[in-house]
Amino acid sequence: MIFRIAIAALVVTAITQTAVAQNQPTATSPLGAPTGNAQRGKTLYETSLRCYACHGFDGQTGSPRLVPMARAEDIFLAYVRKPATPGMPSFVAAPEADLRDVYAYIRSIPQAAPAAESVPLIKGILDRRAKAN
Repeated sequence: MIFRIAIAALVVTAITQTAVAQNQPTATSPLGAPTGNAQRGKTLYETSLRCYACHGFDGQTGSPRLVPMARAEDIFLAYVRKPATPGMPSFVAAPEADLRDVYAYIRSIPQAAPAAESVPLIKGILDRRAKAN
C-alpha cells in the first residue's frame, strides 16, 4: 500500500512539473519574453479591463482559456485591438503599455495541473484505495 502511494506521489509530481514546464518558454519557443509589467497587468486584468469576467481570474476558465498563452505578444495586441470573435470586446482605445502589461500577466500565470481523477493511473490507484477502505 505504501508503495502505491509513493508511486502516485511520483506521478503527480511528474505531471505537475510537466505542466509547469510546458508553460515556460524555452530556447526553441516561438514566444519571446513578455515586455510588460505582469504585476500591473494583473491589476488591469482584474479591474479596469475586466478580463476576468469572461476568462476567469486565472485565465484558465471561461471562454476561451488564456493559459497557456499560445499567441506572441504582437499578435495578442493586434487581436485584442481588433478581435475576430464576436463576443470579444475591442480594446482599440487601451494604451499599448496596458495591453503589454496584461499580456505579461497572462504569460506569468502557471498552468494548473490536471485533476488527479483525469489521469488514468492515479484514478485507478484512488479507486482501488477507496474500495479497500
